[in-house]
Amino acid sequence: MLSAMHAGAATAEAEPLLHAPEAGELAMLGLSKHYGAVAALEDLNLTLSPGEIVAVTGPSGSGKSTLARLVSGLERPTTGRITLSGAAFDVLPPQGRRVAHMFESFALYPTRTVFENVASPLNAPTSAGRWSTDEKRRRIDEVLALAEMSALHERLPSQLSGGQKQRVALCRALVQDPSVFVLDEPIGHLDAKLRHTLRGEIRRRQRGLKQGTLWMTPDGIEAMAVADRLVVLIGGRVQQVGTPDEVFARPANVQVARLIGDPAMNVVQGEYANGELRVGHGASLPVSDALRHRLQAHARGGRWQIGLRPTELRIEPQGSNGASDGLVGEVYAVEPLGKHTIVTVDVAGSRVRAKVAATSDWSLGAPVRLGFAAQQALFFDPDTGALQA
Repeated sequence: MLSAMHAGAATAEAEPLLHAPEAGELAMLGLSKHYGAVAALEDLNLTLSPGEIVAVTGPSGSGKSTLARLVSGLERPTTGRITLSGAAFDVLPPQGRRVAHMFESFALYPTRTVFENVASPLNAPTSAGRWSTDEKRRRIDEVLALAEMSALHERLPSQLSGGQKQRVALCRALVQDPSVFVLDEPIGHLDAKLRHTLRGEIRRRQRGLKQGTLWMTPDGIEAMAVADRLVVLIGGRVQQVGTPDEVFARPANVQVARLIGDPAMNVVQGEYANGELRVGHGASLPVSDALRHRLQAHARGGRWQIGLRPTELRIEPQGSNGASDGLVGEVYAVEPLGKHTIVTVDVAGSRVRAKVAATSDWSLGAPVRLGFAAQQALFFDPDTGALQA
């Protein structure tokens, strides 16, 4: 189970490991990494249980790869500790930790075939005597089949596409029997169909192992699809920890809300006065009694900030008297995606996206109303961005 841990736990003593065990609970206690005045990671406290998949998501530069390198021993923390099964893990050198680390850069051996690249960790001195030749072959064949790379096992990296190289790097990590798996953007370069397939296949495989898996990705949807628990990391700081359903339903702040979802939640700011709301320089709009009560409770100095999910918005002709509350604007973009259509509406300078039926035929520039139910809106503090109760 993944949980936030008190920073004070970082001071707990732990016996050093002589060598990394097969698996165990990995604890990251008060981890910080500074590069001069730049804090790449700040006071991170997490635990990862055996067999658990923890997806760490956040935009580029949020600290995901820094965390991966700290766990693998390629970087030393400025402050904090890492333990495995209660023993000091961070005292071990990288080769002694036995972390199966898939790098975002792939780092393949250019003169070795696909098969030889995948086999390399099994043939390393630290793995001497662990597997027979037949067992190595079985493990390699299994991961190559999972990644749909069996037919390319004799090719060199120079003969592969970028997506194929990524799958080789993924196989090289998955073939191991490590203390922990660290996968840094493992499927980001693959085409959409294969990415969707592998998300399920890898999750099924990793959930059946004794090791925990840290999965780093900037894609919030990918993170939700693979994770038992989700960690949202922005600016080097943990913003929220929870199950995918928890984070989706109750994002901790505006930053999380704008990262999670397909499409992500719309966050709209405006003013409330005299029983009406206004966005930007747009017209003031009347509100229902239900929304009025919520605005009165959450507005700060007449300002408000609400979150509206694209799936909960209805597009109506402007001027229609919908039964719900609404915002008015003009159609800015239409994206037909087969099973549904994404319609972006310009609401007084704010771009609001609605996910509607595939048969939507709204034209660009059309005046529309975005209807929503007051009880479905989330309110965020207009100053801090934090979710309001």
